[in-house]
Amino acid sequence: MYKILKADFYRLKKDIMFWLFIFLSIGIAIFMLKSSNVSMERLINQYLTFIGLLISIFVSIFVGKEYSDGILRNKVIVRS
Repeated sequence: MYKILKADFYRLKKDIMFWLFIFLSIGIAIFMLKSSNVSMERLINQYLTFIGLLISIFVSIFVGKEYSDGILRNKVIVRS
């Protein structure tokens, strides 16, 4: 199991979409901090909404990519 996780994290580290979403979330956070004068609680709630959307998009892309490449099938076969 450790080897599978290590391989997944290595593949994720090389993935451009992962880094795009990381920098996009940092950019959104900086933009929201600079542009709003609302309370910190409201700002955090708005940020969590955006991050939830970004995470759901990223996970669907990542799982879809692994499924289409056959990686998930190979993992199930190896674990059986």
